[in-house]
Amino acid sequence: MSLYTKIADIILEKIKSGEWAPGYMLPSEKELCQQFEVSRPTVRSALSMLVNQGYVIRIKGKGSFVSRPRVMEDTTIFIESFSKEMRARGMEIETEVLEQRVISADEDVASHLGIKVGDEVFKLSRLRYVKDSFDRGPIVYNITYIPSRYIFLQKENFEKESLTSIYKRNRLERRHLRKTISAVFITNRLARILGVDDGSLGILIQSISFLEDRDQVVEYTLSYYPSDRNTFILQMSV
Repeated sequence: MSLYTKIADIILEKIKSGEWAPGYMLPSEKELCQQFEVSRPTVRSALSMLVNQGYVIRIKGKGSFVSRPRVMEDTTIFIESFSKEMRARGMEIETEVLEQRVISADEDVASHLGIKVGDEVFKLSRLRYVKDSFDRGPIVYNITYIPSRYIFLQKENFEKESLTSIYKRNRLERRHLRKTISAVFITNRLARILGVDDGSLGILIQSISFLEDRDQVVEYTLSYYPSDRNTFILQMSV
């Protein structure tokens, strides 16, 4: 077990025991460094893990806080592959790649991937259309960030092959996924990309994918769905 994972577990125990209640402001990174006698990157990795797991939120300029619990049905089933789900509905998907390059991770991307701000990541932006329905506009806009250890994937053709099949071909099996669904307003550049009116209602699904080792994040994706082009069905066991 890595050092930052051990620190995250200690913090998590304080949260689960109620010692650090929802809304509690965690000690600063400097204070945690002194408490655990570790470097700042180690503390940041521990906090990023807790942010990814939904136990901690970060507010720029203020600090890190214990998040308030959200109600979620743990029986909900999400189909892993978007293309697979569309095929199950009898629809074929066409992909348009808008961006495929290496960039430096900003604070949001770094916190979700468990890396340092400024680290290299592979960014992949794609529009997905129902085949032969290009005139109706895309049904989803995906922005995916992949850690530097998988940057070799940037050479792949993502218009001809799905990300899921490319992972499998490169022996990168996503075993665990965490998805968060939010209602958002689609504005400015995003509205223009999706071809909707500025201020239109949409659905944002943020997903983090892990390999067999839940500490190893392989992907962080933001998926924007125009609400007038999509219907979501949640399958649950009762």
